[in-house]
Amino acid sequence: MTTKKWVLVTGGARGIGAGIVRWLTHAGYSVAFTYLSSDDAAIALALECACEGGWCRGFRCDMSDDDAVSKLCDALCAEFSPPYAIINNAGITRDSLIFMMSQEKWREVISTNLDSAYNLIHALVPKMIENQDGCIVNISSVTALKGNSGQANYGASKAALIGMSKSLAVELGRFNIRINVVAPGLIETEMTDKIPEPQKKKMISNVPLGCLGSVEDVSRMIEFLLGAGGRYVTGQTFVVDGGLIA
Repeated sequence: MTTKKWVLVTGGARGIGAGIVRWLTHAGYSVAFTYLSSDDAAIALALECACEGGWCRGFRCDMSDDDAVSKLCDALCAEFSPPYAIINNAGITRDSLIFMMSQEKWREVISTNLDSAYNLIHALVPKMIENQDGCIVNISSVTALKGNSGQANYGASKAALIGMSKSLAVELGRFNIRINVVAPGLIETEMTDKIPEPQKKKMISNVPLGCLGSVEDVSRMIEFLLGAGGRYVTGQTFVVDGGLIA
């Protein structure tokens, strides 16, 4: 690890998470990221960033497993010291209308999207306090702010991240740890690539800027919050959605 500060990104092997890892590595941060099942993608991403001169390592971990998260955090802090920043990006969808949604689908989404953020923050904040400096960015979604049929579980988990972040901003400000939320809208990823073109055009028609966002759009906002520009910013939600919920 040779660069200025290190950050930990959850769910970093694919999609928005991989974009965040790439961007922050290029911005000069040392980046560790977690993943659950995408071994090949994680290895390729770490190698890609290393070949471009950055420091990047992936760690397989189920972020909804409190014991696994605690062990990973202890190992990372022992090797590298506490991180400067946490980006809680790990998340899944299990869409279903509420009267057809099983308890398993509800709990799986809440566990992955919300409990994982608690597990990581709970494990690392006591260590970050020692630095008297730090930043946490929780990745929410416009679904937390604008209802979407079939996503009661996803919307609940992402809205909860906003509420949690506001309370943590009040709790941790005295230790100079800032907590903010980034809520992406329709972002171009491997997932949106699979959407049939007619359906995708209909979705884009609801975006005032007339296009999908990119992972770079989300990553630039996170870089701002981690950098000098975000020094006096905490407890806020930044929507990156091309005007979708304007």
